[in-house]
Amino acid sequence: MISKWLYSKRVRTVAFITCLFFIITYSSLFNNVYLDQFKQSPINYHIPSTAHSSDINMRIYTPHLNTLRDQLTRTFPYDPESLIPHTIWQTWKNGPQDSKFPSKFRSTQKKWTSMAQATGYQYSLITDESILPLLQNLYGEVPLVIEAYNLLPTIILKADFFRYLILYARGGIYSDMDTHPLKPFNEWVSSSESTLYKQLYSGTLLPYKNVNRDSTKLPSHEPGLIIGIEADPDREDWAKWYARRMQFCQWTIQSKPGHPLLRELILNITATTLKSVQGSPYSDDQNEMFDLKHLRDYDINYRYSSSRNSSNYDYTQKKNRKNVDGTDIMNWTGPGIFTDITFEYLSNIIRTNNDIPLLNSDLQKPLNDEIINEQSKSIKRFYNIISEQLLTYARIPWEFFAFLQNPAMVDDVMILPITSFSPGVGQMEAKGTDDKLAFVEHLFSGSWKEDADKNSNKNSNKNNGGIPPVPE
Repeated sequence: MISKWLYSKRVRTVAFITCLFFIITYSSLFNNVYLDQFKQSPINYHIPSTAHSSDINMRIYTPHLNTLRDQLTRTFPYDPESLIPHTIWQTWKNGPQDSKFPSKFRSTQKKWTSMAQATGYQYSLITDESILPLLQNLYGEVPLVIEAYNLLPTIILKADFFRYLILYARGGIYSDMDTHPLKPFNEWVSSSESTLYKQLYSGTLLPYKNVNRDSTKLPSHEPGLIIGIEADPDREDWAKWYARRMQFCQWTIQSKPGHPLLRELILNITATTLKSVQGSPYSDDQNEMFDLKHLRDYDINYRYSSSRNSSNYDYTQKKNRKNVDGTDIMNWTGPGIFTDITFEYLSNIIRTNNDIPLLNSDLQKPLNDEIINEQSKSIKRFYNIISEQLLTYARIPWEFFAFLQNPAMVDDVMILPITSFSPGVGQMEAKGTDDKLAFVEHLFSGSWKEDADKNSNKNSNKNNGGIPPVPE
């Protein structure tokens, strides 16, 4: 009886070891096959460049590897038919209950909280000490993003990055502390409850190359991302003041969580930070996490390098708190890169899809009236450029939004005229704070500019951080 028991135990042991050996061997083979497939893939780097993405459809990207783009897409899947979350996000060093909270922001912060309460929105002010724990909770499955946030050498870079991160993860409205709302949120044109929303969606769709008119329909749901024009300076010296000829603002943004345009922006900022910052473990030019054929795409020193003086500027320097200047900020996390990624995304989706709805009522107005105002003349001079770019190259040019007076749409991205988030600036066709399309007033605190300019090379391009100069 005992020998029989020992025999059966021996058999069980041998069987267990055999099974264990098979599992380990199979797992090893499987992993090797997976790794071989990863290495053989045309995207064999963990952090792809957003500047070379013509082979993907950003709008309906399907994760298939383990790049940073894949990780972000899996972690925060996008539902275009969802509603925009009723949440307001703001950030500051400390909260309003703290005696160090700036008195100049107490009234603006109170206006946001009062408006949120009146319209059923949740208001959240995230203090500096709360940001990192929040990001660790939200982006725990995407550790490179948290690492990049920690590496950013200045507060303004972190503040810019956070607004994109919180909107991508949770959605809602983000707005800077030096702003205040002018209208209830359910009256914004982005709200399906508003009259303005219904007027916008009654427009005629514009054509572009390879569009399938039969399958292209007006959107049946709220827009996924809402941004406003910051600057549209029709003047020769525009580069003295702004990062781009047509520039979008990022002091106020509204979004659904997981929007793919924000994903591309986060991917770009993360890649730029890991490659450009002093002390980053990924900054080596031979690091295979990057696309080695396009290393300059990741290096902030080459971002809009025409603004630098190549004879004096050290393009090999790694960035730290003491050498980050205004040009870096604009093109790293600020409106420069925000604008670039927006145009790259919009052009990508009309190039890779044939059913993207384009709405811009300003381009549909007849220009042969007896009385043609100056704005119409300006729009008319861009008609040929816009038509060529749309119909020949399937590309959204900046001229598409020039002198915009009414909201425009490209798929589910809504572009608001300068009046919406910059009313009352007295130029660039902006109207007053009482206009029906004026939703947020920006007070242009611009507190980061002075510190950034201290680090600027005397030959670097300096701008005013979004404070519009009045034409002389």
